[in-house]
Amino acid sequence: MPSFKYRQLGMSVISLMVGLLLAMISILAGMTLYKNIVSTSIEARTDAVQDGQLASALLSVQLELQSAGFGLVPGASQHIALIGAAGASQTLSWRYKPVGGAVTCKAFRIRDVEENTRRQLQLLTPNNPVSCTETAVLGTLAWSDNPDNVTVLAEFRASEAAQADLPAISVTLDTQNCFPYGLGQAADHQMVTITADNAARRAAKKSGTAVPNSEFVYSFCLPNL
Repeated sequence: MPSFKYRQLGMSVISLMVGLLLAMISILAGMTLYKNIVSTSIEARTDAVQDGQLASALLSVQLELQSAGFGLVPGASQHIALIGAAGASQTLSWRYKPVGGAVTCKAFRIRDVEENTRRQLQLLTPNNPVSCTETAVLGTLAWSDNPDNVTVLAEFRASEAAQADLPAISVTLDTQNCFPYGLGQAADHQMVTITADNAARRAAKKSGTAVPNSEFVYSFCLPNL
């Protein structure tokens, strides 16, 4: 009887290992792509929230600031004051007198909390409301840290314990020729300007790339001062 030699036509161990390696590479590439997409989506959402918080907070500040000096004798005393240099914690305080009411003092403060991992924009009332008078020196008033008297308008968090990851926000106060609400004739009034990093500038600083020149600049012309 003749003998026949049969060759095994199945897959070898080497071919299985090569196939498994290619499959793993494909899976890892897919997971990396998915991670990048999710990361980009989260960053875009965070950036949008940050810019929205800034816009909302500074709109609230503008509405509050328009009352500065209302009901008080212009020039009789300084009804608005800025404490602190740009780049540091700053406090902008002002006062006004509602119709039929007592003199009221408020302040806007930029403050870092929790070991500089969070930067807050706060609206404050005095520790002692009685100390708020028409002639009191605003720069000497003590502002409350009681949570019941502090309104947090916006809060920004650092991904790491570093101030460089937080948006730079600064306030300036000077006299400029301006017209309130964009109406009427221009005249010399007190002008508050708040400058803040937008999401693009914050991301560039964090990554160490070129920082865009554009930043948020809000200017408030105060007619009662």
